[in-house]
Amino acid sequence: MKRITYFISAFAVFLLFTNSAWVKLTLVRPSAIVLPDHIKTVALIDRSVQEESPESKLEQVVTGEMFRQDEQAVLKITDGFIEACSGTQRYQTVRTAEKYKSNGTKNTFPAPLDWNTIDEICKRHQSDAVLSIEIFDTDFILTNSPVKIETTNDKGVVIPRIEIKATGVAVINFGIRLYDAANRVILDEYQTTHRLNLDAQAPTLQAALNQILDKTEAINRASFDAGFIYGERISPTYYQVTRYFFDKPKKELGAGVRYSSVADWKGAINAWMKVVEKGDRKDAGRAAFNIAVAYEVLGDLEQAKSWAARSHTEFAEKEADDYYKKLVNRIREENVVNQQMPE
Repeated sequence: MKRITYFISAFAVFLLFTNSAWVKLTLVRPSAIVLPDHIKTVALIDRSVQEESPESKLEQVVTGEMFRQDEQAVLKITDGFIEACSGTQRYQTVRTAEKYKSNGTKNTFPAPLDWNTIDEICKRHQSDAVLSIEIFDTDFILTNSPVKIETTNDKGVVIPRIEIKATGVAVINFGIRLYDAANRVILDEYQTTHRLNLDAQAPTLQAALNQILDKTEAINRASFDAGFIYGERISPTYYQVTRYFFDKPKKELGAGVRYSSVADWKGAINAWMKVVEKGDRKDAGRAAFNIAVAYEVLGDLEQAKSWAARSHTEFAEKEADDYYKKLVNRIREENVVNQQMPE
């Protein structure tokens, strides 16, 4: 079984402020859905193409859709999906140029693709599954409203003025089906709406609008985010966390902090252990908390959890209880990821 520690990239960049330093960890979050082990490669196709009609052409004029705007946005969805899956490489993704017309609407799924078609797609692209974008529609809503601003001049006089707040909302409505060619089952049928909110405020409406992404860029960014979110649904993905630990009082904790600043976490543990054994209750609690962080960086989560518990129960360090809960959740995630990514 793979250990999650193989996926951990830990690096220490310290910012000394008040009574804490910090270290960043790159961890792996399990996916919401676990696909069968035989699925190693996923082919991506676009099945959101709608039949041209007078009504659809009128909609493009009324909404101001740019030429091939939805086609660009669908590509951005696949970009986001590929990016999400690329980190842990649970699946290989194959971007195809294949397009299929939908017999559904912009809000409802079409009838599923027949399995002969799925087999042919998989054979052409040497894939085990087909991810088909089968619902896709975009919208961009722009509103503005006045905002009262009050400033005080050098003489203490309050001067009111009006500024304009502009709000742009890129809306992506999309639906995805994931077809398993070998077992001839639809593994996932997922539909959602994703929004990207953009706000700006300026003395004039035009100045505020100039600060907001243009419609095409906003929709493309929202589409990328939507694709990335779906990638997280079926593939383990990396994420970063920041762990804070104590660097004061410097006389007691400083030696361990210096060891940690050069990534000698075992040396840091040894230094902080002396504080636990000889320090007063508050210093010992902070040192125990730091030892827990050090063990997490080293990948020994059980020791980290044990020291966080000791910091909380034995020395009453109030920050340790929340950290203990985070470690429990981290261990749970590690166990799930190990099941999702077997050797």
